[in-house]
Amino acid sequence: MNFKVNITVFQLLSLFLIFLVAGCTDKPADPAKAGALDQKFYDLIKVKDFEQASMLFTKEESATQWESYFKEQHDLLGDFISYEVRDTVVNTILTGNIYITRYKTKYTNGEANEILTVREDIHEGGTKIVMYKVSPRKKNLPTLPDTTPAPATQ
Repeated sequence: MNFKVNITVFQLLSLFLIFLVAGCTDKPADPAKAGALDQKFYDLIKVKDFEQASMLFTKEESATQWESYFKEQHDLLGDFISYEVRDTVVNTILTGNIYITRYKTKYTNGEANEILTVREDIHEGGTKIVMYKVSPRKKNLPTLPDTTPAPATQ
C-alpha cells in the first residue's frame, strides 16, 4: 500500500515538473515583435505582393499554396483596406513564444475577422507566421476554407 502512495506522489511531482519546464523560456515575450511582423504581412497584402507575404510563413508550409490562398481571398473580399487589433494572446513554450492575434479587417467587398499566429523561436532566432485564418463577416460571402495549406511534399 505504501508503495502505491509513493508511485502516485512521484507521478504528481513528475507531472508538475514537466508543466513547470514546458512553460519556461529565458526570453521574455515581446508582442511588439510579432506585431511588427503582422504589420509587414498586411502591408504586403495591401499592395498585393502575395509572393513576398508567403515568404513570412514557416518553411513547413508551401509558399505557392499560401499565394494561392491569398489570391482566393482577394477574389472573394477585394482589395485590402485596413486592420484593427482586437486582442493578442501570448503562449510561452519551451522553444520560444506563440502570439495569437485576432484582427478586424476591412476590404472593398466587406469586412472579415482574421487570426494570425506567429511563432518566435529562441533557438533559431527567427519569427515566422505559422497560421492565418480569414472569416468574412458579410453574410452573402462564403467562408474561406478553414484549413491552411498543407505542408509541401518533397
